[in-house]
Formats: sequence, C-alpha cells, structure tokens
Amino acid sequence: MGTTPNFTQNSDGSPDVPPVTTPDMKQRAQLTASGVKQSGIAEYFWAAFWAALVDGLKAIITLLAGAFDEVLSLIVPFLTASQGSTTKGFYDLVAGLLNDLLGVEVAGDDLSNAQDERGRIGAMQQVGGDFFQTLANEFLGKTADATPGTGPGGLPGIAGQPLTPEQGVAAAKAFIGFLLSFSVRQGNVAVLTDALSYHLLGQIREYGEMMAKNLGLSRMARRALQPFIQTLIATPLQQALNQQYRPHQMDEKQVASAYIRGELDRSDFMARLALQGFTDADANLLINDTYTRLPLNDVLLLLDNGQLSEVDAQSRITALGYNTSDVPLLRQAREYAEVAGVQRAYLKAAISDVQSGAIDTATFEADVDRTNLPAIEKQWYKILGENRAHGKRKQLALGFLKKAYLDATITIDELLAHVAQLGYSQDDADIIEVEVLSEQAAAKAKAAAKAKAAAAKLASKTPTTPPTTS
Repeated sequence: MGTTPNFTQNSDGSPDVPPVTTPDMKQRAQLTASGVKQSGIAEYFWAAFWAALVDGLKAIITLLAGAFDEVLSLIVPFLTASQGSTTKGFYDLVAGLLNDLLGVEVAGDDLSNAQDERGRIGAMQQVGGDFFQTLANEFLGKTADATPGTGPGGLPGIAGQPLTPEQGVAAAKAFIGFLLSFSVRQGNVAVLTDALSYHLLGQIREYGEMMAKNLGLSRMARRALQPFIQTLIATPLQQALNQQYRPHQMDEKQVASAYIRGELDRSDFMARLALQGFTDADANLLINDTYTRLPLNDVLLLLDNGQLSEVDAQSRITALGYNTSDVPLLRQAREYAEVAGVQRAYLKAAISDVQSGAIDTATFEADVDRTNLPAIEKQWYKILGENRAHGKRKQLALGFLKKAYLDATITIDELLAHVAQLGYSQDDADIIEVEVLSEQAAAKAKAAAKAKAAAAKLASKTPTTPPTTS
C-alpha cells in the first residue's frame, strides 16, 4: 500500500506554504544588458553591418563605373573619328598651323604621304622633323626651312667642326626672334578669328597655346636667356654688391689661425666669432682645436728617447683623439713596425746570400719564418728568394750533362733532374732521354765493334803452331 504524504497544517487547518520571494525585474534587466554588452554581440553586429555596407557600396560603384566605361567606350570611337587624324584635311590643318604660328614651312601633302606610307608615327616624325630641322637651320644662321643637312639624321653644319661663340650668339638671337614671332602670330590668330567669326572661332587660339605648352617654349626661352642674364646682369651686379658691402667673411678656422699667428688681437677674434654665432667658451675651444699638434710617431719617438715624460706623452696622445687605453697598443704597434723594417732589410740581404750561395734555401726560409712579418709577406719572400737563387746560379750545359751520363758519371734520373732545372718541359725531357739512350746504345755498339776488330787483328798476327809428329 502507498504512503500518505505528511503535510503539516496550520491552526486553521490549511497546509503550511513556504514564503514566496518576488523577483527584482530591474536587477534582472541590468544583468541581461551587462551580459549582452560583455558578449560583444553589439560590436559584432555593427562591424558586420558596416563591412557589408562598405562591400555593397564598392560593388555598386564598381558596377556603375563599369557601365559608365561601357558608355564612354561607345563614344570614344566617334571622338576618334572626329579627330580626322587619318584624313588629308587633318594634316593640311597641322601644316597650316605650323606655317602660320611657328613659321615652319611644311606641306600638308608631305604629311599625308608620310601617313600613307608609314602610318601615324611616320606622319608625326615628319612633323617633328620639319620643326626640328627648321630650328636647327635658324640657329646656325642658315635658311629658315626644313632642308636637312649632311650630318647624322640630317643635322646641319660641318661634321667635326666646333661651333664658334659668334654662332652661339646668333643662335640665341634667332631663337628669341622665333619666340617673339610666335607670340605675334598667336595674337594675330586670336584677334582675327574672334573678330571675323563674331566670337564663334575665338577658341582657335588654343592651338597656339597648346603648341607653346607642349613644346616647352617658355622653358627653352629661360634656358636661352639664362647665360645672357647671368653674365650681363647677375654676375656684374653681384660683384658690385660684393665690392660695396663686402658680405663674405673668413670662416672660423681661418679666423682662429689668424689669431694664433698674431694677426688678430683677442677682441677682434672674439668679435668675428660672435658674428658667426660662437660663444666665448666655444672660441677658446676653437683655438685649441686649430693648433697643429705633434704627430703620433714623433711623440712616441721623443718618449722612447726620454725627451718626453709619460704624463706629457699621454696628454699629447689623448689630445690627438686617442683613447687612454690605446696608448700601450700604439707603442707596441710602433715597435712592431720598426722591427718589421729591420726584418725586411735583413731578408733583402739574405736573398743576396742565397743568390751567391753563402746560405742555402732552407736556411733562408727558416730566417723568413722567424720574422714577425705577415704570413702572405713571408710566403712571397720565400718565392722571391727561391726564384733569385735559381736565376743566379750557373747550371751545367746540356751537352756536358749528356757526356757525364754517357761516361756513367751520373744516372739517367740525375740527368733528367738537371734537365728539369734547366727549364725544359716534360715533352722535351722525354726527347732528350730517348736521344741519350740511343747515343748510349750506339756507343756500346761502337765499342763492341771496335773490340771485335781489335781481337780479330790480334788473332791474325799470332803464328800458327805446326803439328807435332810422333
């Protein structure tokens, strides 16, 4: 059977119910908001939103730009066609503008023919060539046309002949005249086109302005007039100002040197340095820095000979910019240098001893190894000594060596060693070896034949013994 739950009852008979706590909704909302904030979901949302917005705007702009480019691509062929750059009229216009504004005689038919033969680049080369050639001819005082010269690429003038100063002046005059003429021509075009067309063709002056801008005529004018202004105005004016106001002053080193030599007094020295912005303390330091100091080797030499004390030498070496701890190393380095000089002189004399035979090569190389010279220098002293020894000693002649071998005084190996010392190559040594062996064999054969002949001769002179009878 089941158990009956045990409920306590109040005095009124109702069950005992535990107290119910009312939740704090404000605190719950604060905790919820704090949790959302700490989770970072808001920042993530806005970051994702703006990223998506930016990417979307980029995509829209790219799409619009592409569509706009497509529209322009449809218009550009019409603009290109409106240029008429492949028509005869276009080149007639170019020729007319060059003739009128620049004074360059160009025929439209020549430009059109160049375009037909070599394309647009050929036509442009023809235009530029005519302009270039006309300017070159004008600068050299020739006729103002596009007739090519005999130089490379049609340059005028005589090849290898330098230009004269007179030609330079004439060229400057011609160029300035060209600029003035261009300005007048451009003004005439602007006025006439504007007046005759009732302001409808006033923009034709843009042709001249764009020509001047693209050709850089203003920059070229400045370059052409710069020597004129520099020589006739700037330099004489600067000289006059210098003569009147004497703006240049000696630098600080020159002022300090003059003061040390006694050519300036103290007040003048300080006043000159003050004009250059030096303080009084800096002026005194500048004097000390200007003095010519005793060289390091002289200081060490005087120290070694007792003419300077250790303290005085230390002070002078430090004044030269050396660290105090470097002084012992400097003295040691100087001693090594002095000893190395003596050692080099000894080795030079020892080379003479090797050459004369007073000492052998082994002794010389041992002397070299005992020096404190660098390893590479020792190596070359050894090479030099060995080469000089071989070069100066007399060697037995090859004929004498052959005879010594044939006389059995030396062996074949000794003969070949001497041959190598004489400077013969290995191929030559092999030939010499075959030759002496052949001579040796011939000598032996000759000696054998001679001995045989002598024996036969001796046998013919010996009497024959008669037979005995029994």
